[in-house]
Amino acid sequence: MRINAETGSEKRSSAMYIIVTLLLILGVTAGSIYLAHHSVNMGDGIREYINAFFASMQENTNKVTVFKNSLTSNLICVGIIFVMGFFRLGCVPTGAILVRKGFVMGFTAASFFKFYGAKGMLIMLTTMPAELIAIPTLLFFSAVSVNFSLNRDKKQKKLIISYIFFLLLIVSIFCVAALAEGFLTTTFMKLISPRIN
Repeated sequence: MRINAETGSEKRSSAMYIIVTLLLILGVTAGSIYLAHHSVNMGDGIREYINAFFASMQENTNKVTVFKNSLTSNLICVGIIFVMGFFRLGCVPTGAILVRKGFVMGFTAASFFKFYGAKGMLIMLTTMPAELIAIPTLLFFSAVSVNFSLNRDKKQKKLIISYIFFLLLIVSIFCVAALAEGFLTTTFMKLISPRIN
């Protein structure tokens, strides 16, 4: 009986990982499609913004500020997902966060590719060190949060303590991701920005 329960729990966890990944992919797709349909109206504004961004990147980059902004943004997402784990319908806001994250990623990647072609992909590669840490961590924590929200025994003290300790682990990983974005991504972007404009 216990083996069946554990097998059922593993299947549910696997299903959650698949679902949260699909939500992120849905957001990426939606972001790309949105740009494709509105690029005529938004094209000039987006291009001017990106050019201004690279111009400022060449002049000055405060890595500590980028680190703080990245960490703050990540911690807000993690905090919301953590709190949503205590509510039965907390999966809805968590799913919305994943779709929004995917939308921003898809829109950004499509913008760079549309306006800069192959160079746009080079720009996206500069974000990979941080994203390779942050995205899997976000997906994993989202799946854990949804599983926790659906757990009937979530009010047990032992489970709550485990959930909090897991939060601390996730926060520490996002600190590493923010460091990567603040110091690696900005360095790589500063190196390639002269070749973009």
